[in-house]
Amino acid sequence: MIDDAVQAKLDEIDTLLAERLHLRGPTLAAKVRKAGRLLPRAVSREAAYLAEAQQFAQAPKLARRIDETRLETAHRTVAEYLRTVDPAERLKDRILGILGIVAFNILLFGGLFIYYLWSQGIV
Repeated sequence: MIDDAVQAKLDEIDTLLAERLHLRGPTLAAKVRKAGRLLPRAVSREAAYLAEAQQFAQAPKLARRIDETRLETAHRTVAEYLRTVDPAERLKDRILGILGIVAFNILLFGGLFIYYLWSQGIV
C-alpha cells in the first residue's frame, strides 16, 4: 500500500520536473540536484525529502520510516510550485535577459568608443 501511493506521488513530481523545468536524470534525486537555484529554498527542501523518500521506498524495511503526512505536504508544496512554472515564460525571460546584457554592452562600448574619438579630436 505504501509503495503504490508513494510511487504515484514521486512519479508525478518526476514528470513535472521533466516537463516544467526540462530536467533530465535517471532518478528523482538526480533531477532535484540539477534543479539547484531553479527551485525556491522551501520547495527545494521538500523536493529533497521526496528524493529521500524515493530511496526509502525501494527497501521494504526502510519504507516504514516514511512519514506519510510529511510526504503529502512535500508533494503538495512541490507540485503546486511546479504547476505554476511556465516553460515558455522561462525561455522568454532567459532570451530577454541575454538581449538586455548584449544591448547594455553595445551601448557601453559604443559610448566609450565615441568618447575615445572625441578625446582624440576626431569627432
